[in-house]
Amino acid sequence: MLIDCHCHINSLNFPERNYLITHAEGHYVFIDVSIDYPSSQQSIELSDSVPCIYSSLGFHPFSADGFNETVLTRYEEMIAGSKKVVAIGEVGLDYKASIPLKKQLAVFEQFIALAQKVHLPLIVHNRLADTILLDVLNNYFDCYEKVIFHCFSQDEKFLEAIIAKGGNVSFSLNLLRKKKNILEALKRVPLENLLLETDSPYMYIKGRKSSPFDIQEMYRFVCPVQNITQEELCRSISLNVKRVFNITAE
Repeated sequence: MLIDCHCHINSLNFPERNYLITHAEGHYVFIDVSIDYPSSQQSIELSDSVPCIYSSLGFHPFSADGFNETVLTRYEEMIAGSKKVVAIGEVGLDYKASIPLKKQLAVFEQFIALAQKVHLPLIVHNRLADTILLDVLNNYFDCYEKVIFHCFSQDEKFLEAIIAKGGNVSFSLNLLRKKKNILEALKRVPLENLLLETDSPYMYIKGRKSSPFDIQEMYRFVCPVQNITQEELCRSISLNVKRVFNITAE
């Protein structure tokens, strides 16, 4: 069973979704990640109707201007109404967003508080100064055992800060571009802190839009770098997913 810990099935068109659902059952598990309220609604509909899909409800920094006080109430209602919501996210900070950092921080902190209130892990988006992100997280978490650092692309120092607090490092398809810092991070990350994802369809692979099925490319790539078999990697990822998201994938 291959597990994609972060993809956006709710962003796929209907034929793409239908193909995925038709061919995935029994072979894959997907955590479908949303970026705003409409995509969260779509994700809930998907996960409630498809056994191999689970939902993470988030609010991307690009969407921060659409946040208001009624949003959290709606999210709590969705979480209470579905057993397939397994995380909050993606949420975080992004220097490319047109939204002022102050607004991004306010939304980020609201969703951190929500994750803690409903006892769900937090999927973090980070494209900003690492120290700012860690300062925010450290105000809320003594350890990072229920924090997932999505699409890891930072340096060794940031990796060490995550691992020191028991955090979860999720590598995406940008790993296949073989950038030195990401490869070094993959070599150093302990298996018990490792997760894998595609970030499909927003991450491109081999000049094309990626699919959640491309998670198989991640497993193939990671095995020789970590010097383990695919069976060992599958077992390790499955244990990590069960621990972090409370999902059993067999």
